[in-house]
Amino acid sequence: MTPQQAERRKHPRFLAGGKLAGHLLEQDLPVRVRDIGLGGFSIETMRPLETGGEHRVRFVSADDWSTTLPALVANCRPSCAEDGSPLFVSGLSFLPVDAPDTRRVVETLIEKVTTVQLYKQ
Repeated sequence: MTPQQAERRKHPRFLAGGKLAGHLLEQDLPVRVRDIGLGGFSIETMRPLETGGEHRVRFVSADDWSTTLPALVANCRPSCAEDGSPLFVSGLSFLPVDAPDTRRVVETLIEKVTTVQLYKQ
């Protein structure tokens, strides 16, 4: 991400670090959630996503808490995995943008990726 891209964001993003999995429901496509913030998130997919496309995204946290939220694809760019295989990185924004219910759920997702678990049960 360039400094100019970071400046365009209204909200900071938090790295998911494997603590959050995703699934595009209509396409039955598992995705890797890279990061998440109050305004949106980015994912990695094996296929490109159409900019402007709307998706219902199922999020599952490491502690098996899950939720589904609608999102809009803001951008998609080609990239590659650590092993060199092709993948695509897409940035999505949550819909509706300013709904209090959406914000509460997104805050919970952010908490799931930022909370440190000291002890396993």
